[in-house]
Amino acid sequence: MKMSDEEYKNPSPPSELLEHENEYTADMIGDTVFSKHWLFTALMKLIQEVDGESSANKEGDDEKDDIVDVDDDLQTELCRLWDMSMNKDVVLCLIEFKAIDILVGALTKTRAPRLAEISVGILGNMACCKGVGSQITDSEGVRQVVLLMLDAYSDTPTLVETTRLIVVCLSTENTRELWLADIKKSKTFVENMRFILQSSTSSDLIKNVANIVDQLMDIEEEICSAFSTPELVLAVVEGMKQVGVVWSEAAESLLHILTLVRTTAEDSSCLALHRESVFSLVTDFLHSLCDCAMVTLESKETVLASCYCILSAVVMAPPSDDGIELIEQNSSAITFALKIVEAIRQQRRRLSRLSRRSDEHKKLTETLTARQPHSTINVSEKPANSEERVNAADKRVDGDLSASEESDVDGRARTERLAKASDNGQADDNGQADDSCQRSLSDSTESTEILREQILDFFRNVLLALPKVNYSQYLTERYDGVK
Repeated sequence: MKMSDEEYKNPSPPSELLEHENEYTADMIGDTVFSKHWLFTALMKLIQEVDGESSANKEGDDEKDDIVDVDDDLQTELCRLWDMSMNKDVVLCLIEFKAIDILVGALTKTRAPRLAEISVGILGNMACCKGVGSQITDSEGVRQVVLLMLDAYSDTPTLVETTRLIVVCLSTENTRELWLADIKKSKTFVENMRFILQSSTSSDLIKNVANIVDQLMDIEEEICSAFSTPELVLAVVEGMKQVGVVWSEAAESLLHILTLVRTTAEDSSCLALHRESVFSLVTDFLHSLCDCAMVTLESKETVLASCYCILSAVVMAPPSDDGIELIEQNSSAITFALKIVEAIRQQRRRLSRLSRRSDEHKKLTETLTARQPHSTINVSEKPANSEERVNAADKRVDGDLSASEESDVDGRARTERLAKASDNGQADDNGQADDSCQRSLSDSTESTEILREQILDFFRNVLLALPKVNYSQYLTERYDGVK
């Protein structure tokens, strides 16, 4: 029995629902299904929880420093709000409800680490929304409270979210300056960063702190000088041990911090005090990237350049004899440097081949487009057919084919293929693929050149640090093929 179209349709909504449709949509946040009423209620519960803690403090002063636990149901609701705060429409609604002031007030009053973690986590999500980061930063109270939390809290999850908020604000130009000003005024910020790097067992926390220190040292000379101490070098070494001597965002930031330490006036003394630890750390890291048949440079040029910048400083730091002794005990840095140089050569050759191929493609395309419309190559003029290519192959084997004849055969064969491919729209695709690959390689050329310069500087410093003997003989006796 055939069913009618009406029977296939979904049933209509109840008439009662249609009558109150405007009331339901009015409660929705933007284009989401989130409820404004629910969000407002969650914020009110947060305020009530914090006020409840304050009342308990007044009744029993002896317990004012005790850690407070939060009801599981309230935690669940606030965590749901935390997840929702990634949505732009929700963030704008939070701004409308003065959520920044509410969350900062909770941070200043609460004794519950979980409540502090959620509150600063929501602020961190809100700061990721364009324009909202400026509103958060413009509040001097927010900046002061967040920096004070580095002193007041030892709870790792809370510190992870606190440092994440700082990372977000430092990463944006229009919010950076005010944070820099407050960080300079802080008497404990630098020491807090060092302490976390040296003692934390949380990879996430170390990653955030390394990112903060790296950014600050890179953009502010005064802060770079304040951080560049032997204590920081030791803290970085310990942090690297925790995150592991393999490539990661945290490891790259930590190694770049040591590179920035080298740029200060007293870099030699800083690195010399922990020479063996730094050398071992960097060579182990190089081992994880370069202990293979062929080193891959893609996306690793910057961190490899940092490694050899650090090694150069370690070798040159007085007394230089100690640096050479480390090289003699572990020559892997030189072995890996040679592998990297070979990888740079291969990359240059590939870029050169792609450049020639791209030029050839453009010339052939111009030749084809210069012909009359809808005309095709007359393959019968001098076709590089199968028989001719077989004969050419025989001549190659016999050594009778001249270079010009071989070029002529291959050139006509390629032109014929291009003409046929052009009819199918394939030639442009191949050209675009070549151009895309070439652009990708060209983008890495600058970082590759920096890496090359750092490796040359490393070899130069090794030579300068050698005893006054014949350099070539000295190296040849210890490292095969290095002159």
